[in-house]
Amino acid sequence: MYFFIKLLISASIIAIVTQLAEKMPKAGALIISLLITSLLVFFIMKYDGRSNAQIATVSWDVLYMIIPSLVLFIVLPIMLNRGMNFYLFLMISTVFTAGCYLILFKLSA
Repeated sequence: MYFFIKLLISASIIAIVTQLAEKMPKAGALIISLLITSLLVFFIMKYDGRSNAQIATVSWDVLYMIIPSLVLFIVLPIMLNRGMNFYLFLMISTVFTAGCYLILFKLSA
């Protein structure tokens, strides 16, 4: 049951932010940029009894993983402003981002 409560909360946040972003793009972007998923995970970890050190480790790991994910936000406006098909962009940006993650993992090994 607890899993389904977490699922409902997470899905609700995504639905609310999506609706907000459609009506007020800057407000939606602000909320998305706050890394609500990370904040929610930190809260749930604390609620589940995880130590501050465990939460800090996840926080550092999230920071580390943000770097390759930024590729998406660089490639997205460039491709869309050039009139590229949205679905094609998703495929291309996913490949670029996955490549950046692979490079990060190889550098950190």
